Amino acid sequence: MMNRKKIRFFLAMVGMVAMALTLISCSREVSPAANHTQTAASSPSPTPTTSALQAPDQLMEEDLGIVPVSIYIPAIGVDATIEEVGTMENGQMGVPQNIDGVGWFEPGTKPGARGNAVMAGHVDSLTGPAVFYKLDRLKAGDEVVLKDKDGVTRTFIVTGTASYPRKDAPLEDIFGFSYQSHLNLITCTGEFNKEAKTHEERLVVYTELQK
Repeated sequence: MMNRKKIRFFLAMVGMVAMALTLISCSREVSPAANHTQTAASSPSPTPTTSALQAPDQLMEEDLGIVPVSIYIPAIGVDATIEEVGTMENGQMGVPQNIDGVGWFEPGTKPGARGNAVMAGHVDSLTGPAVFYKLDRLKAGDEVVLKDKDGVTRTFIVTGTASYPRKDAPLEDIFGFSYQSHLNLITCTGEFNKEAKTHEERLVVYTELQK
């Protein structure tokens, strides 16, 4: 069972993003690109071989993770810088200022440490495709490589993808505590709601640390 410290950490992380269940905001600089219709990923949410809250039979020495500065996803040609983001006043996870950059949710887990590290990026903008435009093309087995300022890397392997209504995403699965080391990538998908100035769904790519 989780100890009290981990339970408090888990509840704090969920509380920071639960005020608005949109995960990320696609307003301000993002709107649908011309002639672009993003198709939600068809693969189901991954079913882990062991429960996310179940400790493995043997726990190796704990990885404290890294502070990432860049992300490389060879399967879709992403090679981008990472900036730290937190939560906005409305409770949503912040997004990167640069449409070609990726935002790491810094109050949460460091990539490589036990838990769910979370990163978000724009799918498109007024001028065209953004950094995560092709995120829905990732499939199980694809690699996501993160690097810190000293060149230390952590490699994650895609395990599955899923799309959720922007106000009904499983926050515990995405941001919550886990004994495993996960990295979850988020972007917008689905129809664009002109009134809300955002897409109606969120695409989540689930990955796990390469053993």
